[in-house]
Amino acid sequence: MRPEIRWGLAAAAAFGLGVAFAPRYAELAAPYYAGIARVAAVNHPWDVQGVAVAPGKSNLGSELQLRGYVRRHNDDRTPAAGVVGRVQVGEAIETPLVFWCLLLMWPVTSRRQRIARLVIGVPVWLGLEALTTATQLLLPFAQASAILAGDNDPVTGWDHWSRFLEAGGQFVIVCVGATALAAATGRTRAPQFDSINKIKD
Repeated sequence: MRPEIRWGLAAAAAFGLGVAFAPRYAELAAPYYAGIARVAAVNHPWDVQGVAVAPGKSNLGSELQLRGYVRRHNDDRTPAAGVVGRVQVGEAIETPLVFWCLLLMWPVTSRRQRIARLVIGVPVWLGLEALTTATQLLLPFAQASAILAGDNDPVTGWDHWSRFLEAGGQFVIVCVGATALAAATGRTRAPQFDSINKIKD
């Protein structure tokens, strides 16, 4: 069996497992999302408490919930509002599923190239997670800050980014990340002249 077929089957298996164990993945990824949220909140009047997986409002599925508080100003000691950011676990699993399935199915010329892609893929994948799911969880914090500042109908930069992701931007960003990584770790050596001469003969 050709390596591309084996890795394609592995990607298909990963896709199936990802769909089946999406809530479990969300639980494992929750501390990372919380860490990214705390870093993003450094220059904002936001207090991030943590991220957990809990039943959704309709009780039809599970969702990631980022809980915290928003203050009017950075130097305020008392929070002005409690906030909960929500993302369905089915949306959270999209980034790793698309990224790793696409990367695993991309043809390679050697085992070293495959290993290089897997190693470099980890930080790229974590960065994509921060750009997609983590920012979605933080959207209500930005909206609450705008409302506390006097804007009753806030449309912030976070809103524009969230709408872009929900309109298919998340899939596009993940695909671009995977294909860019595959291209960057592709063939870098020029063909040897001896090989070219043999082809001509």
